[in-house]
Amino acid sequence: MWGERMNLKQCAPQLIAFVISISIVQQSYAIEIIVNKSVNLSKISYQQLKSIYLGQQSHWPGGNLIKLYKLPSSHQTHQLFVKNTLGLYPYQFNRRWQKLVFSGFAAKPNEAFTEQELAKVVANTPGAIGYIENKITMKGVRYVELFDE
Repeated sequence: MWGERMNLKQCAPQLIAFVISISIVQQSYAIEIIVNKSVNLSKISYQQLKSIYLGQQSHWPGGNLIKLYKLPSSHQTHQLFVKNTLGLYPYQFNRRWQKLVFSGFAAKPNEAFTEQELAKVVANTPGAIGYIENKITMKGVRYVELFDE
């Protein structure tokens, strides 16, 4: 196979299967950003989200305190969020927060053990933000669209 020339008819089925598998993988890693209904926000840039989750922004544009929620470091959705959305490895994210907390510049993010629990506490906490992998219908939660600046 490697030394042979293959025509398009021979390659097409494998190429199509490859493209479909990439598409399925990308769709399964979509992260949804959620905020409490008190947060007047419908869109957020990747940069602003990164600033919030890296402890650089502690207040919403209106002046209200941001209540940060995350999943445990071992949770697959957390690992995907940190790597694909924040552009860090989970150990880098954890190290950054350890330094911020130790130096007194920030309080440790609140942690929920499951995505359902995270959505519930975000719904019940004014100023809260969090992330989940799949949209769920829950009163008190608003989904925020991510965009590039």
